[in-house]
Amino acid sequence: MSMQDTREFIVNQKLLTVRNTYVIKNRQGKRLGLIKKEFVALGPHFWFEDNSGNHLGEICGKVMTIHNEYDIKNNSGQVMARIKKKIAKMFGSEWWMEDVFGKEIARIKGNIVHHTYEMIASDKTPIAKVHLKWATIREEYCIEIVKPDFDPLLVLGYAVAMDMVEHRNK
Repeated sequence: MSMQDTREFIVNQKLLTVRNTYVIKNRQGKRLGLIKKEFVALGPHFWFEDNSGNHLGEICGKVMTIHNEYDIKNNSGQVMARIKKKIAKMFGSEWWMEDVFGKEIARIKGNIVHHTYEMIASDKTPIAKVHLKWATIREEYCIEIVKPDFDPLLVLGYAVAMDMVEHRNK
C-alpha cells in the first residue's frame, strides 16, 4: 500500500532527529513513508519519500511573501497547489489552497480549541479532516480524506505547512 492509495493517515513528528522529520503511517500503524526537512534551504523545504526512498514530491515555503505560503510539488517539480495563510484574523487562523492559476480549490477551517481542521472544496463539499492529538509526547496528526479523487500529498502538505506555522515555537 502506498501514500497515494491511502485515505486515512497518522502523521508523527520524530523526536530527537537532526532534521525535522514526519513519519506517515496508515490507520493500522504500517509505515508508508516520510516527510523530511532539508538541512539548509532558503525557506522551509520538505520532501516526500516512500519506504524505498523514492522521491514523491516537495513542500516549499516561500521566503519573500507577506503571508505564509507553501508550494506543493509533484515528483517532477511541477507545482500542484499553493497553500496560503491569512496574515491576521481576529480568532483562529484562515488557510486556503489554490491551483497553479490562483483559483481557490479549498478552504481550511479550524477549531483552535480542539485542534481540528476541515478542508472544504470551493463547492462546499468536504475534502479532508485533520486533527492534532493532544495527549502525545510528539506531534501527531490524524488525517482522513473523504473526497476520493483528491491527491493525498496536498492534504499531507497542508498538515506539515500548518504544523510549521501554527506550532513553530513548540
